[in-house]
Amino acid sequence: MIKLLKLAWIASILLSCRQEPVIAQSVDEKPEITYTQKLSDYMDELERSGFSGSILVAQKGKILLEKGYGFSDREQKIKATAQTVFDIGSITKQFTGAAILKLEMQGKLSVKDKLSKYIPEMPADKKDITLHHLLTHSSGLPPAIGDDYQKITTTEFIKKAAGRKLLFKPGTQYEYSNVGFTFLGIIIEKVSGVSYETYLAKNLWKPSGMDQTGYDLPKFKDIAVGYRRNKTWGKPTEKEWDGKEPYWHLKANGGVLSTVQDMYKWHQALLGDKILNTAAKKKFYNKHIEEGEGAGSYYGYGWAIFPTPRKTELIAHNGGNGVFFADFWRYLEEDITIILMTNAVQRKYERIPSQVAGILLTLDFRPEISDRDKRNNITGTMADQLVKDFMQTVRTTDKDIWKSFLERRTLTSFLQSFPMEEHLNFFNQFHKKLKDGKVVEIRLTEGDEIALGIETSEGVQMIMFNVILASDGLVKIDGIEM
Repeated sequence: MIKLLKLAWIASILLSCRQEPVIAQSVDEKPEITYTQKLSDYMDELERSGFSGSILVAQKGKILLEKGYGFSDREQKIKATAQTVFDIGSITKQFTGAAILKLEMQGKLSVKDKLSKYIPEMPADKKDITLHHLLTHSSGLPPAIGDDYQKITTTEFIKKAAGRKLLFKPGTQYEYSNVGFTFLGIIIEKVSGVSYETYLAKNLWKPSGMDQTGYDLPKFKDIAVGYRRNKTWGKPTEKEWDGKEPYWHLKANGGVLSTVQDMYKWHQALLGDKILNTAAKKKFYNKHIEEGEGAGSYYGYGWAIFPTPRKTELIAHNGGNGVFFADFWRYLEEDITIILMTNAVQRKYERIPSQVAGILLTLDFRPEISDRDKRNNITGTMADQLVKDFMQTVRTTDKDIWKSFLERRTLTSFLQSFPMEEHLNFFNQFHKKLKDGKVVEIRLTEGDEIALGIETSEGVQMIMFNVILASDGLVKIDGIEM
C-alpha cells in the first residue's frame, strides 16, 4: 500500500494515504429541512453514475444514512449493503496506534522506548528511533520496501528495512512510512506474545462490539470483490497471504477488512474510556508533527488532524490501494461522523466525504456531481492548456496571479476548502519545487485525471490533477496530488 503524500489542496484525505479534506466553511444553525433526504438524493445520483460501496453518516449520535450502493460482486449481482466488508487500507494504522497505546496502558511498553529495545539487530543509524517516531512518520524510514502481497518473513523484513538508508535524522521531519507501522506490528506481537490480529481482536475490536473487522478471525458475511478500471481484481482474501494474514509488507500498516457499521462502533467506543483512557486518547489525537512544511495538517498516532474554518478540528484518515478506498472523518466537536468505503475507486468518489460534510455544515450547499460523459470528452488539447496555465502560474512569485489561477481553474467547493491565504501558502510549495522544472509528460488517465511529469533537480516529479469539464467548457481542478 503506497502512500501518496498530498502537499497541497485535495478533496479527500489518506494519504496511505493518506490521501486532505475539503472542509465546509460555515454551519447552518437553523436548518429548515432534514438532511437525510439531501444525503440520500446525493448518494442515489452517485450510484446512477457508477458508484459502488457503503456509507454511514451520523450527526449528534443519530445515524442519518447507513446504506450500500451498487454491487459488492458484479458477476454474482450481489448488492452492497452497510454490512459489506471492504479493505480499509491505511485506516488500519489507527488500530496499530491504539494497540501500542493499549500496551502502554497495560505497562508493557512506552512510546518513548527505542525500536532497538525490541529489535536489537537495528544498525547504529536506527538505534535512536523511538516508537513515537514510528507512530508519527518521523522515523526517517522509507515509505515502503516491497509490494503489498509480496512474500517476506519477519526476519527478512527486519533485515531489508534495517539495510535501507534513513531519509533523515529521526524526529526531524515527516515522511509517511508504512515500514514504520509494520515495525510497530512486529513489536505488538513480541510484547503481547500473540499475533497482531489476535491482540487487536481481544483488546480493541471485541470490546467495541466489532465482529466484522480483522484479517481472518471474523466469520465474514460478504467480502466485496474489488474492481480496477472495470476489470475484476478480486477479494483481498484471495491474494497471496502468509497463511491467514498478509505478509509484513501490508500487515499492521494496512489491509484490515471492516464495514461501515463496525467502524461506527469503533468511533463510539473511542468516545468513552472502554478502549483508551483520557491520557492515551490525548496522545492518540495530539498534533505531534506537521504533515510537511506548511501543510497545515498534523499527524497523531494513526490519525491526521485538520483545522476547520470554524476553529474546530477534523480528525480523519483514509486508505486505498487503487482498487479499494475507505475514508473515516470525525468532527468530534460538531459530533459528525462520515465513513465511506468503495470497491471500485475513482478519484471523484474520494470527494464524497467533503460533499457530505458540505451538506451537513454549509447553508444551501449543493454537492457537485460531475457528468462522467463530460469527463470522457476532455481532450488532449484541453489537458495541454491546463498544464500550460499551471506551469506559467507556478513559475511566478506573484500571488495575485496564483489567486487568479485558483479562481479560474478550480471548482468552487475546492476553492472553499481552505481560506485563500492557505491555498496560496500551498501554491508557494509548488512554486519552490517546480519553478525551474521541465514538462516531460502529459497524460490523460482512465481515472478522470491528468498526469503531469515535471523534471526537476531532484528527479521527475509526478503531479496528478483530478479534473472536471465544467459547463462553460473549461477543465477545472478538484484536487492535486504530488
